Amino acid sequence: MGKPLSVTPDGGFALSGVEKSSSLAFGRYLSGGEKAFLEKTDFSKSTYPPVNVILHSSTENLPSLPALNVDAIEGGAPRISVHLRVGEQGIESTQLLVAALMLREYYGENAPAPGSGVPHFPSWVIHGMATLCFPPEESFRIPSSYLNGGTPPKLGDFLIQRAPEFSNSSLSDLYDATASLLLKAGLASPAGQSAFRKWIGHHDPKLTGSDPSRWVGGWEMKTIERRWLLLMAGSSTDGEGGIKLQNIPETLKSYDAVMSQGLSGGATIGSLAHDKKTGTYTLAGLSDRLKGIRLRSNPFVTPLIDRTLILIEKAPKLSEKKIAAEEKSLEELGKAMMKQFGEIDAYLDWYEATRLPVRSGYFDRLLRNPGAEIRKGPIGRHIDAVEERGW
Repeated sequence: MGKPLSVTPDGGFALSGVEKSSSLAFGRYLSGGEKAFLEKTDFSKSTYPPVNVILHSSTENLPSLPALNVDAIEGGAPRISVHLRVGEQGIESTQLLVAALMLREYYGENAPAPGSGVPHFPSWVIHGMATLCFPPEESFRIPSSYLNGGTPPKLGDFLIQRAPEFSNSSLSDLYDATASLLLKAGLASPAGQSAFRKWIGHHDPKLTGSDPSRWVGGWEMKTIERRWLLLMAGSSTDGEGGIKLQNIPETLKSYDAVMSQGLSGGATIGSLAHDKKTGTYTLAGLSDRLKGIRLRSNPFVTPLIDRTLILIEKAPKLSEKKIAAEEKSLEELGKAMMKQFGEIDAYLDWYEATRLPVRSGYFDRLLRNPGAEIRKGPIGRHIDAVEERGW
């Protein structure tokens, strides 16, 4: 094997191979992936030994390629190597490359003890990071029927889902895209990058290593799950590519539309709850649609949606009188929210106007306080005349 032909600008990869032309082109590819990795994770540029990326000739009879190896070199430093075949750098190769970069941060300057195991990062992290750092030419559109009443995917289920085989390209592409958006949602959270770096950790030669947990410690699962669902909806063929959180009027309008459609023909939650023919099915559809708008609802309106969902769930066990009272309370709550939003909006307009450094002058006439007209009687006029003559 030849000498290293190039080291990427940030020092993460040292590339060697048999064909200089192939190595130079692939070196630029590695450089872009390394730069993206540092930006996504906010790892600092370090002096740790680079990952050795070795390009093998397509004629070499090495059935084990691509491969990732970790061992030690003289002096106790780690040596992380990724073996690839020229012209066969696909998604499997990019996953080995990002895994190598993560192991480089984990080991630092301390090589693993002979015979010790190498940490295995969760599949969703490796697949997601590879997609973020080495994005495909065409982004994959993720179905998001849950915005129209379908059941949204659950984060807990996805974390334990096994990554599809590379031979099944459709499922593999879907898994990679879903994992990349979950990773993107987590890294964008308040403690995202710092928690991720802490989760990778650093190798301690005195301790026995173990595989990282399936979930990044420090990431708030409920919040990230919601952001993840929104990101998937934004990339979906079902949406318009721009799903965002709604403001208060938009959320209330969506809520009213869903309730009107679900309770058409004068139906109420109470009447449907005691309709043994189609009531259960209709309420289930109403609940699914409410859960869909909740994903992008304004937090100010979320309590209204949550109370409605709770009422739908408990309705079959409640009397129609209690259900009617709660429905009336929900209607009043919606009106109160809209009124409060109007008051908040008016106050913000007033506050913004009072913060202006200069006035437009358009309303000065109205702002002036006209002086009151002085009216005098006979005594007042006589006193004025005496004052004019002098005493």
